[in-house]
Amino acid sequence: MPAILSPAVTEVVAAVDKLRADESLITAPEMLVGDVEALLEAITVVQAVAVRRLREARAVDATGELYGRSPKRWLVEDLLLPAAEASRLLRLVHQLPAHPATETAHADGQINTGHAAAILTAVQSLPAGIRETVEPHLIERAREFPPEEIAGFVDELLQGLGLDAAGEVRRERRHVQRGVDLATTLAGTRCLTGTLTPEVGERLEAALAIAGQKSGPDDDRTARQRRHDAFGVLADAYLAAQAPSFTGAPRTVIVTLDLDTLEGRRSDTLATLPSGAVVSPDTARRLACDAELIPVVLGRSGEILDIGQADHEFTTPIRRAAYLRDGGRCAFPRCANPCVELHHLVFRRHGGPTSLDNAAWLCPYHHHLVHEGGWTLRRTAEGHYQWTSPHGRQHIRHLDPLGRRSDRNGEGHGSQTLDERAVRRPEDDLGRCVGRAPDRQYPRDRDGRLTRQPGTA
Repeated sequence: MPAILSPAVTEVVAAVDKLRADESLITAPEMLVGDVEALLEAITVVQAVAVRRLREARAVDATGELYGRSPKRWLVEDLLLPAAEASRLLRLVHQLPAHPATETAHADGQINTGHAAAILTAVQSLPAGIRETVEPHLIERAREFPPEEIAGFVDELLQGLGLDAAGEVRRERRHVQRGVDLATTLAGTRCLTGTLTPEVGERLEAALAIAGQKSGPDDDRTARQRRHDAFGVLADAYLAAQAPSFTGAPRTVIVTLDLDTLEGRRSDTLATLPSGAVVSPDTARRLACDAELIPVVLGRSGEILDIGQADHEFTTPIRRAAYLRDGGRCAFPRCANPCVELHHLVFRRHGGPTSLDNAAWLCPYHHHLVHEGGWTLRRTAEGHYQWTSPHGRQHIRHLDPLGRRSDRNGEGHGSQTLDERAVRRPEDDLGRCVGRAPDRQYPRDRDGRLTRQPGTA
């Protein structure tokens, strides 16, 4: 607390200290309730004075001069107020002067800060021409009801005053109230709240219904969990133009963890994202599976000593060939989700190469199952995908030689694998996409290299 206080605040602080030291035993119900009411009324007045003082401090940049912080950062980082409470105080600082009737009621202790904030929200959602007419009625309502009642009272008030017979003001008010809040909670998780307009809400519901559908009969996620995962799919689709990346790694993810943890020799160390959020080693490995890996050498104190070049991402030809081979679908049998991540069948930490044979396109959900869900995925000798659940149940997705998928659990389309087709590669079919003529007349090995030079027997 600053050493210099105004005389009035000094007296208030002294009174609070005296109150804190009072150990009187009070048993009379009337006195107990009376004390609580009086204290809360005093807090309301003190908050109003604090808002006024904060406005004056902001005008002279007092927090910047003394603490090197903006008013909000000072409230949050030095006084340790919740960010939401700091935002509400600063909103009153900025907006109350434009609404003198509400400011006066707040300063006189007739309404608290919650009432004042609710009145500002309601008034500012109305057309400018009727705000002065409506504001006194909202203040009167606030004297008798809690802040949560203010917003719902506006529609009733407009109808009673005959100001919105056609409902246009109410529709405009709901449009102004649109918004979404995304708050960071424990361990980097997010809390999502907000109000959507009817048209945006309808589009979002339709998108979530598509992105959040069950991937198959074995998908045991709840509807709520699928909607959550669908938000991730929508975000990836926007960031990656809703198509698999054919031009190298689709993202560069910065995750801080030691090499032993990345390569699976340790599992008791958490990884850290740039935001400060911590994730499990399995989650970090999944993020690194289809992303650039940039080696960084850290000193004993965590300082960066050296940084290397990005490595281990799938090349453009491999991504395109794997996409054609897998039929443009997730490698899990009967999965209806779009594939967006290219997975290393043999994990990097187990020495798995970044090659066509070791690649499989997956949707985000089934990529999660492989890394964090206890499932395993391997390619059979015939070139099909074999999934094994944590309980040992196996699922096979069959691939035919032309890359069309067959999800039957019975016979596949033959035992010939993609790599045994000496004359034709999947990526040859994409020759026109990259502006070159396909090399179809020469056999190649499984890494795509020519096994016979032109003109040789």
